[in-house]
Amino acid sequence: MKVIGVIGKNGSGKDEVLKCFRDKYGVPFVATGDIVREIAAKERLKPTRENLQSISDRYFKKYGEGCFVKMAIDKIRENGWNIAGISGVRSPKDVAILRSELGNRFILFNVYVSDPHMRFERMRKRGEGRDAKTYEEFLRQDEGEEKLFNIEKAAAEADYSVSNDGTLGQLRQTIDNLVNDDRVLQ
Repeated sequence: MKVIGVIGKNGSGKDEVLKCFRDKYGVPFVATGDIVREIAAKERLKPTRENLQSISDRYFKKYGEGCFVKMAIDKIRENGWNIAGISGVRSPKDVAILRSELGNRFILFNVYVSDPHMRFERMRKRGEGRDAKTYEEFLRQDEGEEKLFNIEKAAAEADYSVSNDGTLGQLRQTIDNLVNDDRVLQ
């Protein structure tokens, strides 16, 4: 089994990167955020950023850091996928677990947007209830997630770094160019 992991801050385009892989190359993916939202739904909690962070914290304490990527790996195995993506790799522990489980069959992409205002505006356009309503709230959420997950440290371990500063078409072209690297899909 090969796994393409994607890490990045909220609104950076993690799912968009994996949608590119899915739509053009047939690579299915699991989002750790969806796993957390499924837990919220079972617990009848609104999927606000605060509730999702609280669930994450509670699960880390109960099952250990990295529990969501382990759940994602289990879903990939259950589906029998030979290659799949995981959106929402977050912490250095997540990266360590994936590298330990999969070795060189795990590739990590860091997707980033240089301007936080652009990430915020993209999140506003997607209009999901968990997203911040104001830029100040967005910055507080970023800070809270960085404290909880240490995303920047984990992102430094990426095999590839992908800018999502441009258009969706430019992002797709970047992914296509990277797929030419035999390591990505082989």
